Amino acid sequence: MAEKGRRDRADLSIILVLIGLFLVPAFVRRMVLTSFYQVNIFGFLGCLYILYRTLAKGKMKREEGLPYLLMAVMFILLMSSEFHAGRTIKGFVRVFSGLLMPLPLLFYRPVNPEKTIRLVVKSFIVVSVFITVMGLIDFLIGKKMITAYYLLAHDDNYYGMVMDSNRLYSYVGHPLYNAEIFLITFGLNYAYNEIFLKKHKNDKWTILVTLTGVAMTASKSAIAIYLGLLFVLYCRDIRYFAFCIVILAAGYFSHLFDSVIERFKGSLSTGRNEVWERISGSGVRFFEFFWGQGSDKKYKYSYLEEWARAAFEYPYRLFALEFGILFSAIIMVTIFLLPAYRIFKESSHPFLLLILFIAVSLHVNMYNGIGTYIDSMYLFCLFGCMILSMGRIGGETCYEP
Repeated sequence: MAEKGRRDRADLSIILVLIGLFLVPAFVRRMVLTSFYQVNIFGFLGCLYILYRTLAKGKMKREEGLPYLLMAVMFILLMSSEFHAGRTIKGFVRVFSGLLMPLPLLFYRPVNPEKTIRLVVKSFIVVSVFITVMGLIDFLIGKKMITAYYLLAHDDNYYGMVMDSNRLYSYVGHPLYNAEIFLITFGLNYAYNEIFLKKHKNDKWTILVTLTGVAMTASKSAIAIYLGLLFVLYCRDIRYFAFCIVILAAGYFSHLFDSVIERFKGSLSTGRNEVWERISGSGVRFFEFFWGQGSDKKYKYSYLEEWARAAFEYPYRLFALEFGILFSAIIMVTIFLLPAYRIFKESSHPFLLLILFIAVSLHVNMYNGIGTYIDSMYLFCLFGCMILSMGRIGGETCYEP
């Protein structure tokens, strides 16, 4: 009976991750915790339970064991880099919990996958609507709500960034992180409707919300990826293609895209590539093969240039600096190439799901979110878990959310 009851509800591990991401994000944790607020406690517990259930099964198949072998190697490399750099146990725990602990989630097979996927899709839609609506209201009243929220969270840095920007900050964080949530919402909703419901009658509302949200974040990479997805996914549907054109035109003439258009006039990398070109010629050796300089070492190069850390905001370069070239190569393979291979090989809808996975992965690789070691890796691994799970059960039917 207990087993039957467990299979009648959404997966507990996934529920814990959702709580950690959307109900108790980093800023809420900072309101009540003076230290360790960077650790996503609910996400950590959810992934710990996943790890326990996976290892409790005993012997794994080779394809199941490969990700865990890679994780074990990364753990050793991470630990050697952190202790070689003289980092404290507290610092190591923060990095481990935000970088490696989410990885079992990426390859997890949820209990009752249909209900779990439906819950995740609904959760992302609700959160996207909330962020967009609250953002629009806050812009109208002079950003009073979000600034008060960050002051309650004792984060003067984010308070200052909000005051100096017209981009969409939210209760979960930075505009680029919000843009990632919008891209994931759009992708999961489209995949769910295509694979399970076999219809897209409600897509227009998701398009309206997520397109508005992405535009408000003024993320150049996110808006380019989003427009590319709109064209690829809806170019054969005249009604939806026309709807997208109307929404884009309305957004343009209502000045919704002014911020992102203005940002496109500058450097496409927002100065990251230009800074790297300058400091890479300084003669300083930034990278080692087997170990790195330890977490947060991107700040040590301010003597070369005030914004030298911007050169290390691409994840592959950041991980190579902090934990070594070998670590960077392994984690890139683990979180991007291995899931992409499995989507292509095992999925019932390989091309659709691969397009969506690549789109979100491109955005993730454009900024340092997964290198902040807080919530971003949990978010991306949850997305990857859902894409892989949809591919495995794509031939079955599912109820409407």
